[in-house]
Amino acid sequence: METILLASFTAVESAHAFSAFLPSIFTIKTFAEGKEKDVRQGYIPAVIFGLALGFIISKLTKNWLPLYFSIGTIIFMVIAYEWALRS
Repeated sequence: METILLASFTAVESAHAFSAFLPSIFTIKTFAEGKEKDVRQGYIPAVIFGLALGFIISKLTKNWLPLYFSIGTIIFMVIAYEWALRS
C-alpha cells in the first residue's frame, strides 16, 4: 500500500514538473502558434525531473512502480501538450 501511495505521489509530482517548465495546455492551445519549438524544449527538463524523481523513489522503496508511474505520467503529459500544439 505504501509503495502505491508513493508511486501515485511520484506521478503527481511528475505532472507538476510539466507545469513548472511549460505554460498551461490552455495557454499553449490559445497562444503558442509559431512557438512549437520553444514549447518542445520545455519537455527536456520536465522529462528529466520526472524520470529522476521516479528513479530515486524507486531506489528508496526498492520497487520499480514509482518509476513506471512517472513514465506513464510523462507519456500522458507529452501527448496532451502535443495535442494542444496541434489544435
